Amino acid sequence: MAIEWQKRTIEQWLEQYGSWLLLDSNTVYLGAKSSLAYICESATGVKVDRRRRALPRCNISVYEAMAIEDLLAHAHQTENKKVLQWFRVATMYYVAGLPEEYIAEKWDITMYTVKRDKMAGILRLATRFKLRSFLTE
Repeated sequence: MAIEWQKRTIEQWLEQYGSWLLLDSNTVYLGAKSSLAYICESATGVKVDRRRRALPRCNISVYEAMAIEDLLAHAHQTENKKVLQWFRVATMYYVAGLPEEYIAEKWDITMYTVKRDKMAGILRLATRFKLRSFLTE
């Protein structure tokens, strides 16, 4: 099934993916390859929603969610450590729905660094995979 990547920006795709992960049992579809399961499940496997930002209502299919997961997994396997740091911050913000303040506190970095890394991660994903972004439109 082909995904119409141009119907949303990368920021919207990531937020939709985060919403999809929070639906009942969706991390089961992704299995062990899910790089975000640790955000959604506690050590006992029970989902815990500790977001402080509200993600939009989920409007993507299982196939779209799997395509986003594959995109993120490929990006995580093929980039250097600095770019992975950018992806980690962008993922925490857009997919996990965590606020910038929490990310800065958790990783002991400045708010400027969070904003910069979030923007750099989104720009890297958008330019590498030729996706739309609020930053480039």
